[in-house]
Amino acid sequence: MSVESLDKPKLMVSPGPRLRKFIPLRFVRGNNHGKKSVYAELNITSMVDMLMILTVFLLQTFSASGELLTVQKNITLPEATNYKDLEQAPIVAVSKDSVTLDGRMVADASVLNQENTADWKIVELHDLLVTLKNNYKLLHPSDEWKGIVIVQADKGVDFKVIKKVMYSCSMAGYQNVNFAVQQKAKGG
Repeated sequence: MSVESLDKPKLMVSPGPRLRKFIPLRFVRGNNHGKKSVYAELNITSMVDMLMILTVFLLQTFSASGELLTVQKNITLPEATNYKDLEQAPIVAVSKDSVTLDGRMVADASVLNQENTADWKIVELHDLLVTLKNNYKLLHPSDEWKGIVIVQADKGVDFKVIKKVMYSCSMAGYQNVNFAVQQKAKGG
């Protein structure tokens, strides 16, 4: 670039449309001057596929029976032929190692099995259940207290531990103790 070219004024072009009829584009040559069509083409196949995937996913994850209970991995539930569906309630899980209330450890099962005291109450379990009962009554003042608790006990646990759990539930005001069981297969 020379020094002389810097001194010459450049031609300024005003902004505006630059496409002319000699450019081979249909919307430029037509009379509608770039207006879009009123009718749009939709690919409905992908929409139907997505709807089908969502429907199958929701059907597989939906539980009409209201599965409220997830069994801990170290608990083998006993089998029963007579059963009823469970309601939503606090879950006391009793394994060979521990006693938990809604996943929180409240007692050691081996210690409960060794004790031969006259007091059958598990203090921490009792206190937590009373707290849950009081919270329910505060949140639902117009509802009747049903006093339901679900005991999820391993079939190999000593009855002494289960008796202490049931006694603690009863002392906390939970008179309806339900045991979680596996449905026994009916067959001949």
